[in-house]
This record gives sequence, structure tokens and C-alpha cells, in this order.
Amino acid sequence: MPILRNFEIMTGKYLTFTLDTALYAAEINQVLEVLDYEPPHTLPCPDPVIAGIIWSRNRSISVINLHRKFGSTDRQPTKQSKIIVFELTDPVKKTVLYIGAVTDSVLEVLEIEDSQLEPPPETGRRTAADFITGIARKDNLFILILDFSKLFSPDDLTKIISLADNEKNTA
Repeated sequence: MPILRNFEIMTGKYLTFTLDTALYAAEINQVLEVLDYEPPHTLPCPDPVIAGIIWSRNRSISVINLHRKFGSTDRQPTKQSKIIVFELTDPVKKTVLYIGAVTDSVLEVLEIEDSQLEPPPETGRRTAADFITGIARKDNLFILILDFSKLFSPDDLTKIISLADNEKNTA
């Protein structure tokens, strides 16, 4: 009979996706749905990270361009491009927010034990360390684990949501 331990190895489930040649993952509990890419309805917005809005599940969803957010070159969507819809909680207003993120592809859901996660390396850039919560490896590839609730500042979230709300109210 095996000896029972007083602790349990935590395992998290992560949705993996690509941007350019990099592999990323987000905790599955932050993901509401994965949609085939459709061009977002553009909004008059000076922030180039905001790609526009889409309609899903009877609500408008602000869509962000992760290439721009991460400072890489824009890429034309392909058949593999997806929009991952994240369900986040606004830390200030304590309301649920829905934000879509355009990715080059969505791959699979992986189970990654906490013991397999390494802290992000020190890069000298505080912003990346704020939303990269860890690094895992699979088949000689690095997987950057993102926390989408930390990807935007509270001011950014307010701007993103107000743009979607304004568009919904004028429609």
C-alpha cells in the first residue's frame, strides 16, 4: 500500500498558442472560448493594441492584437489564426471582463505541474515579468506562461471596456 503524503503536487491546465515562433500558454480557467478568426470591427481608438470588437455569446468583446502588445511585427491572419476569449475580473470594479486576443494558432491543452514551472528570467524589463508567471518546457521548446489578468493595467482595462461599451450603446 502506498504511503499517503500530506501534500499534493499541483497540476494546472494551460491552453497553448503561438505568436510568431514563440509558444505561449494561459491558464485554462481564464479562457472562456476559442473562436475562429474573424476580422474585428474597428473602433476609433488611438491605441494600436486594440484591434476592435467582435460579437459572441450575445456580448461585444474587445479584441487586442498581441503582436502589437508584445512589440512584434503585425502578421496577416491565416486559417490557423484564432481569437482566444478570456474571462477576467476587473480588480477595481470587481466586474467580469471579456477580452479577445488574436493568436497565430491554438495548439492544445497541457497539464503542467507546478514543479515543472521555472520563474521567468530577469530581463531588466519590469513589464514582461508582471504578466509572465513562469516558463515550462515541452519537447525542447520553451512555453511562456502568461497571466492575462496582469497583461493590462487597470487604466488599460478601463479604456478597453469603455470602447466596447460605447460601441454597444451606439449599435
